[in-house]
Amino acid sequence: MDGDQANFLMPNSHKSIPEHDLVIQVQQGDRRAFAELYERYKSSIYSYCLRLLGDRQIAEDSTHESFLKMFSECQSLRSPEFLRPWLFRIARNEVFARIRKTRRNGHFDDEAVWDTDTPHEQFVTNETSEIVRRLLQELRQEYREVLVLREYEQMSYAEIADITAATESSVKSRIFKARKALAARLKPYFQ
Repeated sequence: MDGDQANFLMPNSHKSIPEHDLVIQVQQGDRRAFAELYERYKSSIYSYCLRLLGDRQIAEDSTHESFLKMFSECQSLRSPEFLRPWLFRIARNEVFARIRKTRRNGHFDDEAVWDTDTPHEQFVTNETSEIVRRLLQELRQEYREVLVLREYEQMSYAEIADITAATESSVKSRIFKARKALAARLKPYFQ
């Protein structure tokens, strides 16, 4: 991150300001308001990117790029109350752009994510959460994405439909199929 971008992350005094007001302030160029929104959403956006990408460094880069795009494109957000799904849509676009780019360059292999684990991460694979995470990564992208948004980000079907440009019924169907597929794969671990 260059010096100008690092200034986005200045200490803030906006803790008690409603999100709606922060968005309006960001649209007016207030970097402190941006820093507050960054603090409020960085963990969620990073977790979302990490669960879709499976790589910490790429997820971190995607998170930073998402926030930079959010700041530069904030004027296009017509209704401040839609910040959350709008920000997740930006992150989604960033994630899918990175996936397309790495696949075109021949550097991304879904199976290679597991070949590069550290010894500590290999040890942790025996834990239930690690098993679920690995199985989640094996789901097809469209099923993994909706399940992550619903289960980890606690989004409504309407919000997920908005982010993925799908219908609510399609989102519900994908979530149902993803849960069913995960349950089937988890069954041998918990018998």
